Amino acid sequence: MSDGPTNSEPGSSDGNSTGLVLGGGGARAAYQTGVLEYVGDAFPRASVPLMTGVSAGSINAAHLAADPGPWAHRTGRLTSYWEELTMDDVFAPRSLWTLGRSLVRGTPSPKQTLLDTAPLRAYLAERLPTDEEERLTGVAENLDAGHLEGLAISTSNYATLQTVTWVQGRSMHDWERPNRIGCRTTLSLDHVMASTALPMIFPAVRLDDAWYGDGGLRMLDPLAPAIHLGADRLFVISTRYERSQVEANQAARTPAYPSPFQMLGILANVLMLDVLEHDAAVLRRVNRLVRQIRSEQRGRLQPIDLLVLRPSVDLGALAGEFALDIGGAMGHLLDFVEWPADPPPDWWSMLLFEHGFIHRLLEIGYNDAERQHDRIEAFFAREPMDQSSSVSLRS
Repeated sequence: MSDGPTNSEPGSSDGNSTGLVLGGGGARAAYQTGVLEYVGDAFPRASVPLMTGVSAGSINAAHLAADPGPWAHRTGRLTSYWEELTMDDVFAPRSLWTLGRSLVRGTPSPKQTLLDTAPLRAYLAERLPTDEEERLTGVAENLDAGHLEGLAISTSNYATLQTVTWVQGRSMHDWERPNRIGCRTTLSLDHVMASTALPMIFPAVRLDDAWYGDGGLRMLDPLAPAIHLGADRLFVISTRYERSQVEANQAARTPAYPSPFQMLGILANVLMLDVLEHDAAVLRRVNRLVRQIRSEQRGRLQPIDLLVLRPSVDLGALAGEFALDIGGAMGHLLDFVEWPADPPPDWWSMLLFEHGFIHRLLEIGYNDAERQHDRIEAFFAREPMDQSSSVSLRS
């Protein structure tokens, strides 16, 4: 559960700020970009001073927070980056020889992962404003210029199993809650890479004196960082498709026994996507309770307006229309897998940085947001959102 409705969390700015919340999903984060592109086109003067990201969402959040241009230019530039992106820009497969030799040696090493993310680091370094120490200089510049109030990137500490959210912003303070903490820092490319480091797939990243990985692993309160930063309105873009009961009943009739890779896809959804939906549902229930209290009796407790946009298309199922050709040790592993009845599991879509798939996601995200123009307009106009503000974008 998130920290609950309040605009007076430690480190809050003025209690009058919109927070952008971008979750994980690997290549699915292109859907977020499509939504944001429409928001930039339709609402070029929208104010989004607080940004939070986890896993692949941290890449999008970092781009928007570090880009010096106006809002519409930032979203447009982010879209162009995704349009140019290829699988070779994200990772390089490790060969069976490299992986096997590293495992035989016994000493833990970043090479003991199936994929090498050095290409992604190089790609981001070319596009994010950084200094010689790879600190995100654009974030500090936007903070000084008043275009940004705070950026938060969440990671998982492999030693303590805590969710650690790294925060850079004006008047921001550290926080501590069960199994999660917030730490002020000067954000760098290392923080972004750590947030995206899927265990066993992508190598962990060293921050200070510990090793960190994907921020979604134990993040039970994905809305909390934005609330800690002082947001009183949350604009959340999920990459999780909400099935109808009819679709769920059809899926339940699948005769094939679930494969290990299918189970991996289920775990990926639980860790990366389902928690955000649960936290949003809890926040809406708490909001209803707060609104039943007279305003003069609420004190510092105030409802937090919430708008959740999610895909009109099952992005995991859509991935089945495209080939995932990775190569290396992981490619050999996938060659042994057969899909006799079921489509590829959801995790497939997280690694599918394929040109056609990315462009489909950008298009779907843009069109979904366009269909919800009125709700988005009401949100940025600061009109109170109703209890049904979590929107399913089915056409």
